[in-house]
Amino acid sequence: MSGTYDRYLEAAMTAAHKAAEVILSHYRAAGPVALKTDGSPVTPADQAAHEAIVTSLGQAAATIPVASEEGGVVAGSRYWSVDPLDGTKEYVARTGAFVVNIALVEDGRPVVGVVHVPVTGESYFASRGGGAFKRQAGRSQPLHGARFVGGPLRVVGSARHGTEAVASLCKLLAGTAGSIEQTALGSAWKFGWLAEGRADLYPRLGPTHTWDTAAGQCLVEESGGAVWVAGCKPLVYEDARQLNPSFVAVADRTFAWPDLLQRQAPGS
Repeated sequence: MSGTYDRYLEAAMTAAHKAAEVILSHYRAAGPVALKTDGSPVTPADQAAHEAIVTSLGQAAATIPVASEEGGVVAGSRYWSVDPLDGTKEYVARTGAFVVNIALVEDGRPVVGVVHVPVTGESYFASRGGGAFKRQAGRSQPLHGARFVGGPLRVVGSARHGTEAVASLCKLLAGTAGSIEQTALGSAWKFGWLAEGRADLYPRLGPTHTWDTAAGQCLVEESGGAVWVAGCKPLVYEDARQLNPSFVAVADRTFAWPDLLQRQAPGS
């Protein structure tokens, strides 16, 4: 795990764990839920986790600004991209499928990524050139997305967004790939599934933001996969608060996906 970004990866891991402690304290208390102007839910845990992360990252790397879903305007091409509680609807529904996302973005690409699952204690983390790992119960293991050699295509999609579009895509893919095993899962945890070999494909046929995807993208890319927009081009972050296009994330970037994806992927 040694490399150029070790210091920043450690800072992101520490901040994610501090946020998780705060989130779990609120989770046990089952506090109030409000709605943002776009109709999405927000809870006291979102803001408390945001504050914990901003404080922790500020202590570790004071010169790097933080762009969080809950606030923060940044200038420049180097910044932390943070979703303090990704999957607030899952939090409210008490499914446990919510995560903390922290990424370091440089020149439009994520170079550090942490996706932490507060309820299970699982941490997925990666840095550019340093590989991807999963830590649970104090033990770390390297992650390598499963090579796709045929057989059932394991598709993981959102539990609450674009489910009909994903179902339609799966029908199209079934005509070429054969059988499809489809799973619905909330939050950026889906990127972790790709990185650890539990899924082959994650199509997101709807809007997301930088903080939803940057950490997971780093994880998937370092485990041997890719996150592609139209034409199998990597997802790039032109702005810290950008609205992402639809994308397809794959666990195995060496497989000949174009026959399956370029004709059927969103925006192609």
